[in-house]
Amino acid sequence: MEKKLEKKIIIKVSEVSKSFNNNVVLKDINFQLLEGESLAIIGESGSGKSVLLKNIIGLLLPDKGSIQINDNEMVHLNKKLKEKILLDLGITFQHGALFDSLKVWENIIFKIANKEKINTKQGKQIALSIIEDLGLQPNILDLYPSEISGGMQKRVAIARAICGNPKILLFDEPTSGLDPVTGSLIDKLIKKAVSRIGGSAITITHDMASVCRIADKVILIDKQTISWSGTPKQMFDSENEKIQKFIKTINSDFFLND
Repeated sequence: MEKKLEKKIIIKVSEVSKSFNNNVVLKDINFQLLEGESLAIIGESGSGKSVLLKNIIGLLLPDKGSIQINDNEMVHLNKKLKEKILLDLGITFQHGALFDSLKVWENIIFKIANKEKINTKQGKQIALSIIEDLGLQPNILDLYPSEISGGMQKRVAIARAICGNPKILLFDEPTSGLDPVTGSLIDKLIKKAVSRIGGSAITITHDMASVCRIADKVILIDKQTISWSGTPKQMFDSENEKIQKFIKTINSDFFLND
């Protein structure tokens, strides 16, 4: 019998803690993201999920601990090397964070346009090929973010994250504020993006239907630390009170129709 190859560790978070003015937000966080894995991070509002994401990508510096991306220690890494590593990541923030002065198509191809020369026709073709999977119409490409709805802005931000097929995808509340149909569409796109490129993804969410659709593994942040981890299937057998509270938010129609 052939020995099963161990999957490569893509992101490794070890003993990470973060406080603001003596207010402890994260304490001794430990987890790994493996190659080809889709990880969902859940927790109540204010539990530190987004703070954790910002620590991973270097927008915040942990008070202690280690964060490695592809074996590169990110904490205290010099700016130039950190930026080079982050070029391989596709990231969405909770409120989109699109560039107001750029048109939709320019927002979508922003990262790859900074790495290679792309003319307008090529840029629009690349952007169009992505937004079609997101249920967006071609006529939005020449609009500015302020000219499209909040839900569309969120989908454009996701298009920007997956443009260029980055191997690591990080999503902060990708389905928040979206209707169930659009939310399901986003989830399918995340799964498609991960499987197509053999990449890995971390999704911060409170949408438990989404968790069931996209996640291979789930971790729960509660009382500043990880209080539970397991598969979506294991969630339903868990006796953890917070896990059960989250499960109860799943509409029963999800099991019948999704």
